[in-house]
Amino acid sequence: MLKRRVLLRIVVSFLITFLPTVAFLFFIFQRISQHSLIKERDFLYNNLNSLLEHKLKDLELASTLPKSSENRYYIAFKINGNCTGRPYYWLTTDSIYYGKNTSIGNECWFLGVNFVELLEVIRKFNMVEWVILYNRYYVEELPKEFLDRFVKGKIFKDNYVIAGMSKQDVLDVPLDTRGYAVYGKLWKKHLVVEFPLSDRKGFPMGKVLFIKDVSQIYINFYVLMGILSVYSFALSLLSFLLLYLFSENLVNRIVKLQKLSSGIKEGNFSGIELLKTDKPKDELDHLRNNLVDTALTIGRLLSELEEKNRELQELAYYDPLTGLPNRRFFFEHASLIFEEAKRYEKPLSLLVIDIDHFKKINDTYGHDVGDLVLKAFADVLGGIVRKSDICARFGGEEFVVLLPNTDLEGARVLAERIRTAIAKNPVEHGSIVIVFTVSIGISQYRKGMQNIDELIKEADIALYRAKEGGRNRVEVFIPDGTAEAQT
Repeated sequence: MLKRRVLLRIVVSFLITFLPTVAFLFFIFQRISQHSLIKERDFLYNNLNSLLEHKLKDLELASTLPKSSENRYYIAFKINGNCTGRPYYWLTTDSIYYGKNTSIGNECWFLGVNFVELLEVIRKFNMVEWVILYNRYYVEELPKEFLDRFVKGKIFKDNYVIAGMSKQDVLDVPLDTRGYAVYGKLWKKHLVVEFPLSDRKGFPMGKVLFIKDVSQIYINFYVLMGILSVYSFALSLLSFLLLYLFSENLVNRIVKLQKLSSGIKEGNFSGIELLKTDKPKDELDHLRNNLVDTALTIGRLLSELEEKNRELQELAYYDPLTGLPNRRFFFEHASLIFEEAKRYEKPLSLLVIDIDHFKKINDTYGHDVGDLVLKAFADVLGGIVRKSDICARFGGEEFVVLLPNTDLEGARVLAERIRTAIAKNPVEHGSIVIVFTVSIGISQYRKGMQNIDELIKEADIALYRAKEGGRNRVEVFIPDGTAEAQT
């Protein structure tokens, strides 16, 4: 889960880094290309204006011009009216001229230069194509005789009359350009620049469209854009890979820490010391070492706690001197065995054993010797009874033995074996040899008994009779109130 989330965030970071970069590059190069187009437009404007101004200065040498109406390059018309004003275009049936009114002597002449020839000059020097367009509404207002001669060989398209062009395919350009525009497909682009034409009175008569191939600008733009985009992609991809490798390593280490913490939570401390790093390189290594140290400490404390719990359990259920179960242990287990015997009517017998004259032994030889006697008795008893039998120290010198699946006769035989074995195993303490005996009372489960206490009570009665009968003997409880003794 963590790996997927980290990878998703890295991919999103990559896209957030790369895509805006490409968009920014595209915006910058668009502005650069726009600036280049404006420079091309201004260059064409300036070149044409400079050429026209230069030709107007040449026309000042009016004395050299012929007094005839026109020739191939220059034209001179004698006109009436105001001989001052700005330069303008003079339209003839064959061509268009650019010039101004000039006083020669006492006469006013329009002196002009063939504008088409000038366009050809611009074409050669600037590598542009051109087309002359007259406004249709302007042409239709010309005198009829002039109009009939003028429209011969002209092309009518939309709202324009095409009066001349550098080559035929320039007619594919959009004619309604305002100022300048770019048209074409992805790699093939043309810049169309509009140059207005006005007559003597300042009325717009038409315009000239210059068409320049600017494909190289866009090719350079796309190529440079592609190179920088690839470069940006490569850098972003490299950053992505480095970040991914770093995050992969980081996530793997975090996963290991998570497994380590899960192992601590589950109490699995096996081999955990091998996870410790001898030479920590960063905070994660220090964290892992701290977790390992913490886990080892917790494991050690848990082991000690388990050991203490076992000791406490032994103290709670076992007699520390003899190692035999205590009264608490006996009642918790004996009650279950009693209920089973009661439910399934299985035979069940109980021995209550008391060490004869134990107080006298303590008073005569001391409690240390008394403890040796108790331990010796427990050792003998443990070597005789079965694993399924429950032996317990009830307190002081009194012991009980619960015998599951054992009838009264079997209990009698076992009790006699215990009595005989105790009498034959004296306790030696230094130069002192202490021979001690035991008295044993026996009871058997009978139908109608309600709990284990009744069984203990009847065995106690039999034990009391054994003591009264002289000790070192076995007594069996008889329901009618008598006891059967065996010495």
